[in-house]
Amino acid sequence: MPTDTPKRRIVLACGGTGGHIHPALAVAEVLRAQGHDLALILSGTRPAERRAAETWQGPLLRSGARPITDPRNLPAIVRCLRFLRRFRPDALLATGGYTSFAPVVAARLLHIPVTLHEANALPGRAVRFLAKHLAIAAVAVTYEETADRLPKGVRVVRTGLPLRGAVVAALDKARAAHRPDAGGFHVLVTGGSQGAHGLNTLIAPILASLAVSDPHVRITHQTGQADLEAIRAVYAKTPKQAEVVPFIEDIGSAYARADLAIARAGAATCAELARAALPAILVPLPNAADDHQRLNARALVQCGGALCIAQSSPPLQFAEAIRQLYSDPLLRQIMRDALADQPRPDAAKALADLILEVAG
Repeated sequence: MPTDTPKRRIVLACGGTGGHIHPALAVAEVLRAQGHDLALILSGTRPAERRAAETWQGPLLRSGARPITDPRNLPAIVRCLRFLRRFRPDALLATGGYTSFAPVVAARLLHIPVTLHEANALPGRAVRFLAKHLAIAAVAVTYEETADRLPKGVRVVRTGLPLRGAVVAALDKARAAHRPDAGGFHVLVTGGSQGAHGLNTLIAPILASLAVSDPHVRITHQTGQADLEAIRAVYAKTPKQAEVVPFIEDIGSAYARADLAIARAGAATCAELARAALPAILVPLPNAADDHQRLNARALVQCGGALCIAQSSPPLQFAEAIRQLYSDPLLRQIMRDALADQPRPDAAKALADLILEVAG
């Protein structure tokens, strides 16, 4: 750490899904490398939280946080108060979602400055509520348009979406190393770390039919655990062409092999696709709050790197889009080039710098 940078104590509060957890862990990597002391507050024991807890080094609290209106949040706030009093942080980062509520309330009761990070184009209810009522020091955002949807007078800083160092390296390698198989076509399907039932059941039959018609088609389909066996059965006629897995650990290698991704439009997925310069068909989660995934997809669509199709669209529309991209390598290369030309900010460092400024 530079001699003119004082050592700080920072708490990172996140939980629920990987979309909230991974940005916090990416910032933690930067702060830890600079020599700061860190603590982590998770909400519970969901799969993404268990994975984070297993690798975390340092103080850790499972707060038991609940949705904002749930009266059981009071014990969670008390747990956070006790934890923060013991750790005595200089600042707290919360990455949105209901899991942010208890730690942020506790931090403000103790006059600890708070930075929020909003990953999506449309800020969630927790970020809007906390930014409006609890004198938040700053809200870091991924998309410029998010500032227009936050309370007036709140300090907003566009940092981008933090990605962990290993993920950035893998995505950059995927972008540089991509060499499509001669005459081949490799599709990656992912609904995020937990899978997406609607996406799985819609897309698998279309890709299975394509694989039957062309032995050079390859498919990697991340289903989540619940749909694993059902989707494997869909690809039963072409098992050697389809790799069906519940979760992909090495997402960078998966992006490097793929010619096309079919995915939800979560903020992290959009950031990864852009970084890897992988053309995509984005299928926003239909019941996402305020249709925020469609807004996330808009930047990739506007630059020419992705298509966005509503899940409620006829299956024929998906089949036609997939067939078009399958049969037109030049179109896929144009989309890849459009994504490669997008800015690639160091969002993790930008957010770490903001937290340290707030702490100071």
